[in-house]
Amino acid sequence: MSDRVLQLLGPSSGGIRTHVAELTRQLRGRGWSVDVAGPAGVMTDVLRDGNDTGNGNSVHTVAVSGSWNPLALQRARRQLRPLMAGATVVHAHGLKAALVAETIRRRPPLVLTIHNLVSGTQRGTAAAALARVERQVIRRADHVIVISDEIDAHVAPLVPAERRTFVLPVAPHRTVSAGRDDVRAALGIADDAPMVTIVARHHPQKDLPMFLRAMASVRGRVPGVRAVIVGDGPERTAIERLRDELGLADVVVVAGFLPNPVDQMHAADVVALSSAWEGSPIAVAECLSIGAPLVTTAVGTVTRHLRDGESARIVPVGDHDAFADALVELLLDPGRAAVIGARGREAGDRVFAAEALVTPLEQVYRTVRRQD
Repeated sequence: MSDRVLQLLGPSSGGIRTHVAELTRQLRGRGWSVDVAGPAGVMTDVLRDGNDTGNGNSVHTVAVSGSWNPLALQRARRQLRPLMAGATVVHAHGLKAALVAETIRRRPPLVLTIHNLVSGTQRGTAAAALARVERQVIRRADHVIVISDEIDAHVAPLVPAERRTFVLPVAPHRTVSAGRDDVRAALGIADDAPMVTIVARHHPQKDLPMFLRAMASVRGRVPGVRAVIVGDGPERTAIERLRDELGLADVVVVAGFLPNPVDQMHAADVVALSSAWEGSPIAVAECLSIGAPLVTTAVGTVTRHLRDGESARIVPVGDHDAFADALVELLLDPGRAAVIGARGREAGDRVFAAEALVTPLEQVYRTVRRQD
């Protein structure tokens, strides 16, 4: 196939980068020529970087900024313009990436995946201006991919049904690479200690303070309990400080970034997600793929695909008491946890299969190409 897709992302971290890397691998496996562009180093640890990745597929630097600065936008536009030559489709991941692409004249068709809503995460005097920009960017895209019901409801008044498609992010198929006992030993956790793993950036979105408050309650109800936070980010110092203030220094390990977080999920008795908002969290797909029992807040696509008490324990956003109760329930009842984990794996195998996620995107690419 001669069609060439240019995947464009901004200064992303966590799940968006993982999704773009896996989508790129899947498309290349189906015969597409795929280039990836974004800020320097943004894909280094998830996709082989450099000028050439084989088969004419390359990784390029386009300095999409984390701000809305016009000078930064102009610089990124200059870098992106020559990369568009010969591209069949540009697939932008995020509104800032889309803004760079759509302001270039005589561009290829633009597909936009909305992973988060900018206007929904801002406060103060800038919120109205950002909301206007957000609406303009969404309307100008040739096709919009939404990844949650909340995002779809937000986009529906701006984009007709024939120009938007619901497709979840593609999660990589991870395999457990280290034994349970070895993982626990590396973390300083006893083999028989009840253990909770949470994989999350240290960012307000993930509401790790709520998780820590829940663990303060769990500690008094589950003897010997331990927890591991896998991930890093701008709030790490504040998270460690709160952990110590809550008297959890000997309970919660802040492990930082680890290359294969399913190892830590597999070593745990329960996996947690405490987010305040999400689109479609990759960590959930990874947890379900290994059959780990999940306690999560009701965010993003969680309530679309999982059922509380059946394939996961789902509690209200921000409710650390309910979160603690759910953790205690599964930690003290391994049999029930195993059943929930098995049913969660069945749901994950059904929902996150690559065939179900990549094929609809291929169809979108072909549709916008024909309309060009």
